[in-house]
Amino acid sequence: MPVTPPIAPDKASEAIQSIYERIKETIGNGQVPVGYQMMAHSEAYLSDSYNNYKKFVHHQNPGKLLDGKQRAALALATSSAMNCVHCVRAHAKDVVAAGWTEVQAAEILAVTATCTMYNTYFKFKDLAGDPAFEHLSPGLRAFTFQKTSLEETIVELINVVVSNINNCKKCTASHVARLLELGVTHETIDEAIKVSATMASFNTYHRTQ
Repeated sequence: MPVTPPIAPDKASEAIQSIYERIKETIGNGQVPVGYQMMAHSEAYLSDSYNNYKKFVHHQNPGKLLDGKQRAALALATSSAMNCVHCVRAHAKDVVAAGWTEVQAAEILAVTATCTMYNTYFKFKDLAGDPAFEHLSPGLRAFTFQKTSLEETIVELINVVVSNINNCKKCTASHVARLLELGVTHETIDEAIKVSATMASFNTYHRTQ
């Protein structure tokens, strides 16, 4: 049984029903996804989660700087990096609905996993505090970054949000620098982090259920 069982629309308070109606009209395709029903035990959190998702993540809403496909990809990558199985399953479908192929959905997950490999290695070098490790080569294969059908910009956007989640300062800084070289603005990178931050909240809540 979930820690916070869903509150069905017909069992919800008037305040919650009001939020449910907005969800149905804007992002729910006429439904209230069960994930939101599970959040309804806290009216404020339900409202925050809905509004942040609608503003920063939902691929059918026009973004300021990132398009719907990019936002969907970052939502999937974040869910994977945050180890939320329920969210990964949902967002794997969303990326296809946003215009990625099923193969590309798998590639997004592969890039996320490869980035995590590097984050784990370089974070150790930082945490070890021993300069003897600095001259040692990673020796880790990472052809995944170059050998997918994904454009470099989305690969780097995935890398920067995943590196941030995994607390690898060196990796995050490196991917920010590469994005800037590719012509991506600071504002666009900031928006990508907001997409990821919004999803991280969802992931943290739902992976405990």
